[in-house]
Amino acid sequence: MTLAFIVNPVSGKGRKILDRFKHKLTIPYRTYITNYSGHATKIVKHLVKEEKITLIIVVGGDGTIHEVLNGIGTHPITLGVIKNGSGNDYGRYFKTFEHPKEVERFIKHPIQAQVDVLKVKHGNFSRLFINNSGIGFDALVCEYANRSRMKKFLNKHHLGQFVYPYFVIKALKTFKPFSITVSINGEATLYERVWFVTVSNQPYIGGGMRIATHAKANDQLLDVTVVHSLDVKTFLKVFWLVYLGKHLDLPYVSQEQAYTVSVQLKDRIVCHSDGEACYMNGHFPVEYTVSPHHLRLAEPMRRK
Repeated sequence: MTLAFIVNPVSGKGRKILDRFKHKLTIPYRTYITNYSGHATKIVKHLVKEEKITLIIVVGGDGTIHEVLNGIGTHPITLGVIKNGSGNDYGRYFKTFEHPKEVERFIKHPIQAQVDVLKVKHGNFSRLFINNSGIGFDALVCEYANRSRMKKFLNKHHLGQFVYPYFVIKALKTFKPFSITVSINGEATLYERVWFVTVSNQPYIGGGMRIATHAKANDQLLDVTVVHSLDVKTFLKVFWLVYLGKHLDLPYVSQEQAYTVSVQLKDRIVCHSDGEACYMNGHFPVEYTVSPHHLRLAEPMRRK
């Protein structure tokens, strides 16, 4: 296999981690450093056209993984990850490389997992995602975190686990619940006073919250969670119960598995895919599906 590293230098300890790996690798590889938002996608699309790289290893967080995924698309490139960054929800569920020798063993004896890739579509906007996509409060938290210097400060001082809780407190000051209609497998339900809707491919969100405890990334299903009909005080109680995965029996939480999900918004609302925020409106439904194409993930072999 031919290897390329995609490194986000502002995500956690990206350069230091890469240097630690590079000094112990004996195999050939290329290195690409991202310089701005969306750069990783452009780099990977170039590598796809070149048709020489068969393995891409991301040194970065969930946002960088998301960009690389959208560069790979349906092409037969294997994705590997050396986890880094603040949230690291990818690394809580999927296997990641922890030592240079694991990379070399994989090159010689590649073991791959075929996993689902989910897709969100809103009018002409379309993105692939591997962890989760959300509408509402969790997306607002992501937007605040991505725009703030505080995220970089916490990552720099190895306090990335506090990024999400810090911005939750900030988002509570401005967020207003909303109404939506959610259609699951064609059956529509109106929800009032909604805090957020999350469509998951794996259990974790927000740096370790177990929002979708039964989600599996190889079952061709979407796990849909709607948190609704509650005030701020009750929301905070529910919010922290999610870390323990003990929220599913609460009357304010609706969760189902589906093949297709469509969300009709009434107003312009912030949304996210793998923590990358954007705004969507009521002109088009927000549609979620499972891509027919699987993603090839590197499965590092651990030495006992």
